[in-house]
Amino acid sequence: MRLVLQIFLYLPLFLTFWYAHAELAIWISWLPGLFTTRILDLTGILAGTIICGGLSGAIFAAPLAALYRSAAVPIALSISALAAFFDLYNAQFNGRLPFTVVAMILDAVILVVALPLFVHFIKKLRPNNSSKPTPLRGAA
Repeated sequence: MRLVLQIFLYLPLFLTFWYAHAELAIWISWLPGLFTTRILDLTGILAGTIICGGLSGAIFAAPLAALYRSAAVPIALSISALAAFFDLYNAQFNGRLPFTVVAMILDAVILVVALPLFVHFIKKLRPNNSSKPTPLRGAA
C-alpha cells in the first residue's frame, strides 16, 4: 500500500513543489525594491533567490521524508532536479542582463540542492529511543 501511495504521490509532490517555488518567487519580488542603490538592489535579487529556494525546500522536506523514508533523499533530488530543469527550460535568457541570468541559474542550483539537503537533515534528526536505566552508584 505504501509503494502505491509513493508512486501516485510523486507527480503531485513535484507539481506542488514547483508551484510553491514559483509562488514564492513572485511573493519575494518585493525584496529588491527595498534598496536604493543598484548594488544593494542586486544583492536583494540574490537574497531573494536564496530565500525562495530555501523556503520551498524547507516546506516540502518533512512530507517527503515521512512518505519515502529510506529513499527520501534520492526522490527529493529527482523532484528538485526536475523542477529546476523545468524552470530553466521555460526561462527566457534572451535580452536579459547578465546579472539576471546569473541569478536565474543560481536559483536553479539552490532549487536542486535545498530540498535534498533539508530531507537529509530531517533524516539525521531522528530521536534516540533507546531507554537505558541509569546505574545506581553507591546504592546497595
